[in-house]
Amino acid sequence: MSTAADATRNHAATGARLVLASGSPRRRSLLAEAGFDAEVEAADIDDGALALGDVAAADVASALAYFKARRVAERRKARGAAPAWILAADTVCERDGAVLGKPVDAAHARSMIRSLLNRGHGVVTGWSLVGPDGSARVGRDIAWIEIGELPDEELERFVAEDAWRGKAGGYNLPEVVARGWPVRCDGDPQTVVGLPVARLAPLLRAVLAGEGR
Repeated sequence: MSTAADATRNHAATGARLVLASGSPRRRSLLAEAGFDAEVEAADIDDGALALGDVAAADVASALAYFKARRVAERRKARGAAPAWILAADTVCERDGAVLGKPVDAAHARSMIRSLLNRGHGVVTGWSLVGPDGSARVGRDIAWIEIGELPDEELERFVAEDAWRGKAGGYNLPEVVARGWPVRCDGDPQTVVGLPVARLAPLLRAVLAGEGR
């Protein structure tokens, strides 16, 4: 039976490696825990500076992931880098149909998190896998999160510690659970963290082993 470790070793035979087009340590950790040794090359796209317009959260996440994967693929091709499968992902929160990205400052983080208390919101992670031949696969997964009442002192402590930085919706699920926040997740926790690796693993193993081209 093929394993993730076998697949990552096989990239030498197929001539392609796995590149994560994200600087997120959480995504890299998820891949590593699943047995994938990914090279990291973050896309130089600031999604926080983009004007998204009236676009559904699920479509935003998938589109941003595709643009990031394609950007890294084009950059590698321009400099003659080794063949690779480029994996990118983007996570957004959705509240009442509105897309919530990453807070820009402490005040924004405070108001964003307050807006999520005592109600549910969706978390969407879109992903894209661009192959050495330029082909692309795109997908997404959605989870539903409910955060209960949070004491003001805990929220202020969380904001003061900058624990919100770089996180869609202003929080990271495992971190706030560890802090004792009243959180319920309906769906894949990996999706909320930033990458549904369990769902992606069979595809990644196949392409790295040369079976999915």
